[in-house]
Amino acid sequence: MTARQKTDPATAARPARHAGDTRARILAAARVRFSLEAYENVGTRDIAADAGVDAALVNRYFGGKEKLFDEALDGAFAIGGHFDGLDMGRFGETITTMVLEGSEERRAARFDALGMLLRSSGSAATRERVSARFHAEFVLPLARLLHGRDAELRAALIASYLVGLATMKHALGSPLLAAAAQRQAVATVGAAIQACVEGD
Repeated sequence: MTARQKTDPATAARPARHAGDTRARILAAARVRFSLEAYENVGTRDIAADAGVDAALVNRYFGGKEKLFDEALDGAFAIGGHFDGLDMGRFGETITTMVLEGSEERRAARFDALGMLLRSSGSAATRERVSARFHAEFVLPLARLLHGRDAELRAALIASYLVGLATMKHALGSPLLAAAAQRQAVATVGAAIQACVEGD
C-alpha cells in the first residue's frame, strides 16, 4: 500500500479544524478574561491556561495580547437583532426592564459585555478603542432606529442611561435596585429614555 493510498482525506483535514477550534477557544477565554480583569492585569499565559493550550499558541494565532484584545472586542457591544420588532412607543420601558433583569443570562454566558466596557475603558491602553467600538456597535445602530433631529446624541444619552443603570444594578449590586424597587426604576428611567426616543 502506497503513502498516497494510506492518506484519508478526512484525516488530512482534521488539523485545520483542530486549529480553528483552538483559536476559537483562545478567543472565548480572552473575552471572559478581559471582562473580568483590567487589560493590564491580563496575561497571555492566563488566557492560554483558561483555554487549555500552550501560551505560544496565543502569539501564533493572534500575534500578541493587543491584537487578541481587538478581536475579543469585536462584536462585544453589538446590539444585533436585540431591538428588532420592539415597539418604539414603549422602548424606554422595555429596554429598562431588559437591563434590570439581564443578570442571570450574563452569569450563564460568563462573558460580560458590561464588565469588559467598564474594565477596558479604565485603561489608557484600550480606552479609545473601546469607546470607538461601543459607539460603532451600540450608539450608531440605536441612532438609526430614532427619528427626528439629533438622533445620534439622543442615542448616546440612551446608552448613558442604560450603562449607568446596568452598572448600579449588576456591577455594584445596589440594594436600592432590588426587585421590590424595579417597578419604580422602570417607570422613572424608562420615561427618561422614552423622551430621548421621541425627541422633539
